[in-house]
Amino acid sequence: MEARMSPYPRVGFACLWDEDPRRTWSYTPWNLRAAMRERADLVDLGVEIPKTVRTALRAAHLRPRHGRLATTWKYSRITDEYCRRALLRSLRGSDCEAVLQIQDIAPLPAPFFLYQDLSYDALLSVHDPDNPHAVLPNISPGMMRRRRERQLDIYARATGVLAMSSWFARTLVEVTGLPAGKVHVVHPGITSAGDPSRPLPERERPRRRLLFVGGDFRRKAGALVVAATRLLRRDFDPSLTLTVAGPPAWPLPGEPPEGVRFLGQLPPAEVAALWDEHDLFVMPSHLEAFGIVFAEALARGVPCVGRDAFAMPEIIRPGENGGLVRGDDPAELAETIAGILDDDGLYARCRKDAAATVEWFSWDRAARQALEVVTAA
Repeated sequence: MEARMSPYPRVGFACLWDEDPRRTWSYTPWNLRAAMRERADLVDLGVEIPKTVRTALRAAHLRPRHGRLATTWKYSRITDEYCRRALLRSLRGSDCEAVLQIQDIAPLPAPFFLYQDLSYDALLSVHDPDNPHAVLPNISPGMMRRRRERQLDIYARATGVLAMSSWFARTLVEVTGLPAGKVHVVHPGITSAGDPSRPLPERERPRRRLLFVGGDFRRKAGALVVAATRLLRRDFDPSLTLTVAGPPAWPLPGEPPEGVRFLGQLPPAEVAALWDEHDLFVMPSHLEAFGIVFAEALARGVPCVGRDAFAMPEIIRPGENGGLVRGDDPAELAETIAGILDDDGLYARCRKDAAATVEWFSWDRAARQALEVVTAA
């Protein structure tokens, strides 16, 4: 009864969930749905694909790509149709006044909104189909174009698009051509911020503990960070260390080099514990549609190094809470890292601003903004 007294309309929540629903899109839908449930009468519309169906779809869409078999089942017309029908079945009789979709599952007969961090227009600007390490290495140019056309059709029918960053919102308006009034910025919340009641570490000199967290080691420029660490240990501080978490196995040839500690995949709670043990978070990702991990670091007073691209400059302000690099030169990255480690004023500002970061990057705030957009439409 309490939920029906909400000032917000009855809203459907639609997401194509992974086999472990919590881990879908780095926990974003799971956390957003929980926060929206606290504020509104939320109806869960799915979509979940049974394991047997997933297995069949994977097998049916195996294709040779870059000398190996890869599956494109998530991008197939059959999967699209399966999800569309499942979503329409859930929508019937739900009495939803609007639906919030995670990504772009399907056009709907009811008013619907999309929550996204990236589009095919944005991906096409960085996609190299001949590169086996491309962002989407299994997608051919023809499939990429078809996915883009499908996405444009859904955009045209959608009531609105909730963009995870201002950068993506500009891309939707300036590149894709959506009306500015149809695009709304809703920053996500933090997943692995640590215990906010715990005092922030002082991080006095000498600062020498670097941290890299990212499952996609190549896309997030992990090799560049390792190379810069070698230079820093040689030229700046031989005691400097780097901790790498995220990949399931060590992603470079041989063993981790001296000074590098490899932790593998970690659950969010264990990632959160790492912030207070390190002095600088370094992840100059080649493609980072948003980068909530930077906000998670800053929430514990840890400065960040990212790339001057995509949404990273929205979070990282050089000279204030970290630094940005432009290229793939280990020397440039090493110089940026060394400058930050030596900047006492920057560390003081990061510590002072940590509480404001926690307050802004909350799932409660994200849920409120999302519901306000749905209500106003």
